[in-house]
Amino acid sequence: MGLLAALPITAALFGLFGGPDPDRPHLSELQIALQDYRVEASFELVNGFTDELFERIQAGLADGFRYDFALSRDHKTWFDNRIDATSLEVIAKYNAVTQEYLVNFRQDGKLIESRVVRERDELERIMTRFSRVPLFSVEDVKTDRRLVVKARADLGSKTVLLLIPKTVSTDWVQSRKFRIDSE
Repeated sequence: MGLLAALPITAALFGLFGGPDPDRPHLSELQIALQDYRVEASFELVNGFTDELFERIQAGLADGFRYDFALSRDHKTWFDNRIDATSLEVIAKYNAVTQEYLVNFRQDGKLIESRVVRERDELERIMTRFSRVPLFSVEDVKTDRRLVVKARADLGSKTVLLLIPKTVSTDWVQSRKFRIDSE
């Protein structure tokens, strides 16, 4: 087989196994801010709010996303450099009588906020776009190393071979590295 005949096969394999699919759900760039020893994150879930999810919510099912976060030391050779972890659950439920969506936000299982919205666009926005969400307190963290926050979104589950449940998640994304100002 000549070189020209192998190019379409190589291109097809690169398309299957190569770069990331832009239509696949993913977290946008994770922005971190440090405010009074509190780590805050801003991010967006892209392509995660699907028509199927909206239909499940419209049917009266409570459904949504779980965002997982890990605060770690920036040290590549350590086996476990995690300092802390937290999760943020965003669950919506439709009320057919009032034609409103109740969206509950839970951090580590504790209800931190509830919002009521009426439109699909607003529902998608508050479930997938976040600005300066407080994640971690670093007041007691003693380190001279840089820190990093990693995040991913769990989108729900599906079954493989009609029998085996599998969690559908985005890939982990990493914030820029930062240091705690020691004053």
